[in-house]
Amino acid sequence: MPRAGTRSVPRAGARSVPRARRRAAPRPGHRLVRGAASASGALAAALARARPGRRLTLLLVVHLVITLAMGVRLVNVQVLNADDYALLADRQTQRRIELPANRGKLYDRDGQPLAMSLAAATIYAHPLMLQEEGVDTAALAAQLAPLLDRPVERIADLLNGDAGFTYLGRQLPRQVGDQIEAMEVTGLGVLSEPTRSYPADGLAAQLVGFAGVDNVGLSGLEAEYDDVLAGQPGALRMELAPRGLTISSAPREVQPAVSGTDVVLTLDRQIQHAAEQALAAAIDEHDAKGGSAVVLDVATGEILAMASGPGFEPEEIGHSAPYERSNRAVTHIYEPGSISKIVTVAAALEEGVVSPGQVFAVPDHYQVGPKRFSDATPHEPWSITVSDILARSSNVGTIQVAEQLGEQRLHDFLRVFGYAEPTGFGFPGEAAGLLPPVESWWSTSLPTIAIGQGVSTTLLQVAGVLETIATGGERVRPSIVRGTVASEGRLRPAEPAERERVVSASTAASLNEMLVAAVEGEHATGPLAAVPGYRVAGKTGTAQKPSPTARGYAPGKYVASFAGYAPAEDPAIVVAVMIDEPVGEVYGGVVAAPVFSEIAGFALGHRRVAPSARPIAQEASGEAAGRSDAP
Repeated sequence: MPRAGTRSVPRAGARSVPRARRRAAPRPGHRLVRGAASASGALAAALARARPGRRLTLLLVVHLVITLAMGVRLVNVQVLNADDYALLADRQTQRRIELPANRGKLYDRDGQPLAMSLAAATIYAHPLMLQEEGVDTAALAAQLAPLLDRPVERIADLLNGDAGFTYLGRQLPRQVGDQIEAMEVTGLGVLSEPTRSYPADGLAAQLVGFAGVDNVGLSGLEAEYDDVLAGQPGALRMELAPRGLTISSAPREVQPAVSGTDVVLTLDRQIQHAAEQALAAAIDEHDAKGGSAVVLDVATGEILAMASGPGFEPEEIGHSAPYERSNRAVTHIYEPGSISKIVTVAAALEEGVVSPGQVFAVPDHYQVGPKRFSDATPHEPWSITVSDILARSSNVGTIQVAEQLGEQRLHDFLRVFGYAEPTGFGFPGEAAGLLPPVESWWSTSLPTIAIGQGVSTTLLQVAGVLETIATGGERVRPSIVRGTVASEGRLRPAEPAERERVVSASTAASLNEMLVAAVEGEHATGPLAAVPGYRVAGKTGTAQKPSPTARGYAPGKYVASFAGYAPAEDPAIVVAVMIDEPVGEVYGGVVAAPVFSEIAGFALGHRRVAPSARPIAQEASGEAAGRSDAP
């Protein structure tokens, strides 16, 4: 250390700092504090200048986001899902009870009702309201049970439920509704609701069909024309309080129902009744499974009757079998048998490959490929004309005619006569029938189909074949609706039936004489179809029924049929009859021909058709008693 009073000498290389400058130099810590204070002041000044603008921007952004979210929600509620939310609100605040429309009537051609709606009572309850009012539901159920014809326990369960509304009984007699209204129980109500009634006591039941408890057509013409008959239901709107209680003091909005349109059918009630009675008697006499009949107006194609037996009562539908409910004249198919020979001969005449007087040598049996075809009874070889072949219903002779025609032309004529195609008259479930495409025919298909086997039709299609001959060769589409009733009560006629030329008038005239001979001729198979005072043209048919479980035919199961028209010189009506599975006698000339005679005789008299100028009465001989028509 230097001594006192001596002056220190700096070391070599040491830097000399002036005193004043050394004194002014700050310490490092002090510099940091001053720098921080300076930066903080600048930041504070900057924030002071920027904070109002940023706050405003932030608030604006937040506002825009909220507004956008609300907009999206509003679009979702009021535009995209408006109907769903409206329905939800409606369910929470209102109850809608549908008021059924009065269903239109079904009339026969003369304006007599076949189906109509009557006023009935529908009983409903508000279980929550009953509970709010403290109603003794057990006692109420005991009172209602005998009136509603329901178990007390079931009614009590409905009254004690948690629903705001429940039906207790539908379409009950009006007097039941009057009795319940007289009880004056809050929470118990009565609505007027139509119920379907069939005043004709089951007449044409399979054709008319029936409607269900909700006033919707379920079968037959009730289903086919449901959109015309149903009308537009109305509505009763009531306001609801919390828990679904109805506000009885609130106004109620009623939207009236619009009644359905009345439909007038072509059906003739009297002819329909006669057909059903004749069928019932034949079914009983021959212990048959069932039967059907169709009656057509030749000039218009209108269906005057369409009957099937056994039938059913529409108001007791639950006690009937499916077979009884089906309109088998159009929904069931069968092999037409010898009636189909009319088409075979008509095609051969039209194509010019045979003539009515052309003679064929006809043995009693005929071999085609692996199959032997025979006539109904053994006989010496016949030398007979085409007319006689049809009159005698010879299988062998018909096959010989068909061989002159060929497969393709036979197939084509069966099609133009209406085979394998629904008639389109307007009935749900109408069958088309079966006709194999000619490409799939075997060596035995031509002879088999020519005599009415291996092909299936409905009875209405068979009636159409006879009508084509009766009209002079024109096929007329059958119809069942005559028109609808306008609001002012006038009939709006349906469109006229479609017509199509199938064979020439000369061919139809030749067939007409042949079919007369099949009823009136010496060797006729259908003499029992004769109608006193009228010349009848027609053809018998007898066919085996295919087995439902195996290939081939069911042993002992037959369909007997007859189809024809009268008067032969100026046809007015066509009648086709089919008896399903007769026991004992199975031939169409024995089983079905008498039914034709009864129905046709009544229809001709009822429609006041003039008798034939020269009627021929034919006594049935041993062969001509209808038994020479073999399947």
